[in-house]
Amino acid sequence: MLIKIAHRGFSGIAPENTMTAFQKALEVGVDGVELDVHGTLDRQVVSIHDSTLDRTTNRSGNVNQLTLSQIREADAGSWFSPQFAGEKIPTLSEALDLIRQSAVAVVEIKDTTIVEQVVEVIHQTNASDHVVVISFDKSALKQIRQLDPRMPTGFLVGSDDETNSMKDPAIELVKQASTIGVGTLNVQESMVLPTFARQIRKRGINLWTWTVDDLPRMRELVDYGVQGITTNFPQKLAALEH
Repeated sequence: MLIKIAHRGFSGIAPENTMTAFQKALEVGVDGVELDVHGTLDRQVVSIHDSTLDRTTNRSGNVNQLTLSQIREADAGSWFSPQFAGEKIPTLSEALDLIRQSAVAVVEIKDTTIVEQVVEVIHQTNASDHVVVISFDKSALKQIRQLDPRMPTGFLVGSDDETNSMKDPAIELVKQASTIGVGTLNVQESMVLPTFARQIRKRGINLWTWTVDDLPRMRELVDYGVQGITTNFPQKLAALEH
């Protein structure tokens, strides 16, 4: 069964990482909603991709140097379209309360200093059975395993100098996943070739990929055995089931 994941919510038609984007993703029947988290000055966890407000709001400044109430003053919708004016940056707990009702929240930790707070919020919202925590950072993932060994985690991998120089990337990444203690490898779409996918799958590791908006490529990835696809246009994934 393919796990259909909305990238930053339904970010193809709504401002990323907002409650509206999450809601719209749930309405098209996704299995997972991916969101990014950073920490505020007053130790709150908010859903935003960048470390600053600059790109996705009408304010500027570093998220970790602003309080939650200051961040709440920002308009996180107008940059995308006037119809989303007044959209707020949500807290992780608000996002989890919404998503956990009908999907899994795929929480990407962007700020490695907030791992403890993220795990705390997940526990407080009783969302442990409805999350997968993902990160590019191995130490952050190891810390989650220490804090809550039962919490599902995924290792994010991009096509970069490190992976490009690997003699056999699939085997190498499976070893890394085992060392970290994660059950899922979530790799950049361009890395997924038939042999790569087969090597990972036969070793019992879940294989997810990001970020795919092209339907023919989605079909190809499913044929290769990819189990989870992250997309900005999650309504396209429904076509793969027919």
